[in-house]
Amino acid sequence: MRFLDFIHQQGYRRYNGAVDASVYAYFRCEDPSHAQWYFKPGSFQCVGCKAQCETDSPEGFQSFLLMEVRHA
Repeated sequence: MRFLDFIHQQGYRRYNGAVDASVYAYFRCEDPSHAQWYFKPGSFQCVGCKAQCETDSPEGFQSFLLMEVRHA
């Protein structure tokens, strides 16, 4: 099974927000332009290279406000 298929099965979804340079510095990422981040509540996972970096810290990741839409 491919790793990307595995993380989809684990509930990860593509993360399209901004990632601060400090995240790449922490992981000593050699080429951040190849980074492809996925997330699920409590975890961020990169599939951009063989290192497959993962963190549970939201620091350095753009946060989003989720708004509940109610219909009258």
